[in-house]
Amino acid sequence: MRIGFIGLGRMGLPMAANLLRAGHDVIGCDIAPARTAAFTALGGKLAAKPAQAAAAADITLSMVMNDAVLHAIACGPDGVLAGAGPGHIYADLSTVTPAASAAVARQAAQRGVAYLCAKVSGSVGLAEQGGLTLFASGPHSAFETLAPIFACMARQVRHVGAADAAATLKLVHSLIVGVYSAMIGEALAFGERGGLDLATMVDVLEAGPLGSRQLTLKAPVLKARAFAAPPSDIDTAAKDMDLILDAARQGAAPLPLAGMARQMMAMAQARGDGKREIYAIFETFEALAGLPAPAASREPQT
Repeated sequence: MRIGFIGLGRMGLPMAANLLRAGHDVIGCDIAPARTAAFTALGGKLAAKPAQAAAAADITLSMVMNDAVLHAIACGPDGVLAGAGPGHIYADLSTVTPAASAAVARQAAQRGVAYLCAKVSGSVGLAEQGGLTLFASGPHSAFETLAPIFACMARQVRHVGAADAAATLKLVHSLIVGVYSAMIGEALAFGERGGLDLATMVDVLEAGPLGSRQLTLKAPVLKARAFAAPPSDIDTAAKDMDLILDAARQGAAPLPLAGMARQMMAMAQARGDGKREIYAIFETFEALAGLPAPAASREPQT
């Protein structure tokens, strides 16, 4: 199929690459020359604007940073919906609020374009391997059409309901990641304050009933304090938490733990740790406890 792909960043580029490897004709669009150069080196074609990519394609996918960017690339004068004709299918994969997704769905319906609210969970590494989990909500017929396309990028593909249900589910996922990383950081700093060894704590927690897939994934990172060049950084987690708290305010949903986790992320950002691994928030808790991290763990920032 001819696929427009808007947003060739850390997640978008490997996802588009998997579509190319599967034999699809992919027309990419991004504002960063380095990203478009990497994309064309993989065999992709370029469009200057999202509207041009959509006009040249049967379906369009997007993976962008936030609500404002989604609105611009989807609904703007040069956006996807300006170039997509009736019968086109547009699926947005970005982490955005349900309200932003619903606004795009309304404009898509006015233009006769089927819109899917589609989200992914997983790291950059899983995106490169085609091992993401992808879930989508919206018209089931459109989902069935795109399911083989989604399967090129994800190990698990699921339809999770109508309208913007997938956007809410993605925020649930991001909320758990944010609060869990803060909880682990606080607990480990508390243990260190009591004289415990970091690696011993992580090993015991991982092996016992409190072990989890997330802790197993991050155990080597925590023990080695390998917080540089992460698959997901504190700035991105903070952005996601802001989306969550905004959606919670609109829906009058109390999120006290999420609010506290976001404040810890703000402290980490104030320390200059925004581009470090989300679990580097552990060192913010160490600093609060009067336990400064070893100097060797302070990798130079890029």
